[in-house]
Amino acid sequence: MLVKLEEVIGGGLRLFEKARRFVLLDKYPPQFKNFALMEAGAVTLSAYETYVVNGLFQTEEYARALIGGGYPKLSEEKVEELVEARIARKALFDRDPTAMIEMILDEAVLRRPFVSWDIHRDQLRSLVKDAARDNVSIQVMSLERGLRGGHAGARGDMILVETKEHHHVVYMEIEDESILVSDPLKASQLSHRYAKIRTQALSPDDSLSLIQRLSGEEQQ
Repeated sequence: MLVKLEEVIGGGLRLFEKARRFVLLDKYPPQFKNFALMEAGAVTLSAYETYVVNGLFQTEEYARALIGGGYPKLSEEKVEELVEARIARKALFDRDPTAMIEMILDEAVLRRPFVSWDIHRDQLRSLVKDAARDNVSIQVMSLERGLRGGHAGARGDMILVETKEHHHVVYMEIEDESILVSDPLKASQLSHRYAKIRTQALSPDDSLSLIQRLSGEEQQ
């Protein structure tokens, strides 16, 4: 309804579009709602993911496979609500002012399909397109990293955000429970760990080549 109102009587002011963002907030899981506003206003966002592609980068079908395949099972209506809310987060990619967005994926994520290989390959191809954006960087943590005597990412996922007020916070989530770290000392320690993860990951160019190869679109 808000989309149609914007088209008919919005007058280019985007008031209905702004209202729609707050309606979408109600569709997010409870543990994610507070962070969703922070993410939407982020100056920089840096994510390390070990099991699935970060929600910001997910295709609609990949998101539907994850949300619909979880436990306990959700109704089709609820699945579609959550998928719509997740896809709406992609507005951050094209927001003005531009946000700098970085994602480091464990290589296992690139090899773990959900529902079908076609959905998985489409997700990998979408990552290739996202990596071409000027404000996006994607890196991969090799499966063999642990063989080199150190793996800074062994303790799991995290998302680092620099807010529009230039505060630094870290968001972590497990089993539908979330932790938002805003204490400067703790956030700094986690930022240092993330920086080490970045140095241990493959370079953006090598990461892109791996994603292209696994998607079946390796460049010759």
